Amino acid sequence: IYRANIFVVNRTRPVLQMGRDDSNDVVIASLFASRLHARVQARDGHYVLTDLSTNGTFLLADEQSGAQSAAQSAEVHLRREEAVLGGRGWIGLGKSAARHGDHSVRFSLQPEIA
Repeated sequence: IYRANIFVVNRTRPVLQMGRDDSNDVVIASLFASRLHARVQARDGHYVLTDLSTNGTFLLADEQSGAQSAAQSAEVHLRREEAVLGGRGWIGLGKSAARHGDHSVRFSLQPEIA
C-alpha cells in the first residue's frame, strides 16, 4: 500500500518494481528513493524484497509475540541484498521506515484467493 493505493504481487503479477522513476509500478515521491530502488517478487512460494538502490532499503517487520496483539518491530537495512517478506510491515526506500513517511510502503502478506 502506498498513498492509499493497493498494489498486489501474486501469480498473475509476480514482480513489482518501486522507485522514483515514472516507469515503476509504484512511483515513490521521495528524494530518498532511487529511480529504480527495489523489487518485490514471488519466488519459490515466498515473496522476496530486493534492494537495487544506492541508499539501501529498510525493512521494518511487525512480529507478533505469542498471544499478545501488540507488535514488536525489528528493522533491517538491505544494501544490494535480498530478504524474504513475512507477515506485515513497512519498506523504507532510502531511509528508515520507522516514521512511515513518503518514502515508505506498507505491506501485508495474505493468502491468495483461488
